[in-house]
Amino acid sequence: MSRCLLRFRRCYSTKVKLTTILNEDVRQKVSGEEIKPRKHPGRCKLIAEPLPNDLIKSIVKSLKDEQVKSIVQDGQLLVNYLKSRHVPVEENELNDKRRAHQVELEDKYDIQNMSEEHKEKFEKFLKNRIEKLVAQRTYKWKPIDYNNEYVCFQYLLSRIAPDYATMRMLFNEIRQRDPDFAPQSLFDFGSGIGTVTMNAKNIWGKSLKEYYCVDTSSKMNDLSKLILQGGNPDDESALPKGLFYRQFLPSSPKLKFDLVVSAFSLFELPDMKNRFETILNLWNKTNKYIVLVELGTRAGFELINEARDLILNISSSNDGDCHVFSPCPHEHSCPRFETDNTPCNFEISYYTPNIAQQSQFKRAPISYIIVKKGPRLADDEQWPRLVRPVKVRSKHSICRMCTSSGKLQEIIFTASKHGKIPYRCARSSKWGDRLPVVIKEDEYEKEDKEELDDSK
Repeated sequence: MSRCLLRFRRCYSTKVKLTTILNEDVRQKVSGEEIKPRKHPGRCKLIAEPLPNDLIKSIVKSLKDEQVKSIVQDGQLLVNYLKSRHVPVEENELNDKRRAHQVELEDKYDIQNMSEEHKEKFEKFLKNRIEKLVAQRTYKWKPIDYNNEYVCFQYLLSRIAPDYATMRMLFNEIRQRDPDFAPQSLFDFGSGIGTVTMNAKNIWGKSLKEYYCVDTSSKMNDLSKLILQGGNPDDESALPKGLFYRQFLPSSPKLKFDLVVSAFSLFELPDMKNRFETILNLWNKTNKYIVLVELGTRAGFELINEARDLILNISSSNDGDCHVFSPCPHEHSCPRFETDNTPCNFEISYYTPNIAQQSQFKRAPISYIIVKKGPRLADDEQWPRLVRPVKVRSKHSICRMCTSSGKLQEIIFTASKHGKIPYRCARSSKWGDRLPVVIKEDEYEKEDKEELDDSK
C-alpha cells in the first residue's frame, strides 16, 4: 500500500503594482460639474467633420475641365500604392544580400573541381545571377512623379480629406495644451496640396506672418496656390500674407521658424543619409515645435521612430533642451518598436469630399511625433497616452497605455477600485487621448507556493 505525501515550498517573486492618481484639478472640476468626464482635458481626438464648403468649391474650380471621375478612380490606385510602400533599401543591405546569394550559389555548384576556363565563365554567370536574384527579392523603391499634373490631381482628390483631418488634429492638440503659443512663422517641408498652411491659418492666422512652403514639384506648388486662391488664379488677395513657395530647402542656417512641419514627405527621400540630413536641417530651423507625420503603416512608423531617435540623440549630445510633446509622455526608447512588430499609430476620422462621389465616413492610421524645444515644464505630469482603443466592458474598461516610464501598461479601470471619476474618464476616452492620471509603480514580493509530491 502506497501513501502520497504532499509538501509545499514557499517561493517569492517580485511583482509590480500599478497605482493611478487622478489629477486633482480634473477631480475638482468634474465633482463641481464644471466639466463632464467625457470632456476631460486629456481628450485629443476630434470629431470628424466634412471639408469646408469653400475648400470644396476651390478644389472643383482648380480641377477645371478635368475628368473628375477618372481622377477619383485612379486616385484610389495611388492610395493603395502609398499604403504598400516600404523604406528604400540601403546599399549595405544590398551587399549583404549579394554575399548571401553568392554563398548559396557556390554551395549549389561544385566550383572547386572546375577548370580555370570554367571558373572564369562561372564567375560571370554568378555575378549576373546574383544581381537578378537581388533585384527579384528586393523592394523596388522609387519616388512618385509629382511633376506630373495628373498625379497631383490624383493626390488632391484621394488625400485632401485625411491630410486635412490629420493636421487639424495635431495643431489642435498644440493649441489646446499650449494656448500661449502664437507662432509668427511656419516652415512646411513637402508642402504638397497645402493642408498644413490651411490648418495653420485657421488656428494661428492672427499671429502668423510668414508661411514658407517647400516642395520639389512646381506643379504641386501651383496647385496648392490655386486652391488657396479659391480656384481663381488672378485673386492674389485671397492668399495669406507672407506666403512663399520654393522648390529647395533654404541654405541659410540662420533662418528659424516657430513651427516646422514635414507631413507625408519622408518617403520621398531616397536613403537614410538624405533623411538624416533633411531632418537635421529641419530641426536646426526649428524655433519651438517640429511636427513629423507619416501614414500609420509599419514602414511609416519606422521612419517616424528613426527621426525621433535622431532628434533626441542629437539634442542630448549637444546638451540641448527638448522634449517629446506628443504622442509619447517620455523620451525613452519607443516600447512598441522595442517589443513587437506592431506600429505605434493613431486613428484619424474624416469624410471623403463629395466630388464626383458620395461623401463617406472613413478612418485611417497615422504615425507622428511632435518635439518641443526647451525643457519639460515642472508641472507637466506626463499623462499616459492611450495607444489602442479602450475596451469598454460591463462595469470595467481596459486601457492600454504608453506611460512616462517608457513602458506599455494595461490597466483595468473599475469604479470600486479606482473611483467613479477616474473610471468614467477612462470609459469615455478614445484611442490617442491622454488619461489625466499619474501611474506609479510599486514593487512588492508575492508569495507563491510550489507543490511537491513525495510518494512512499
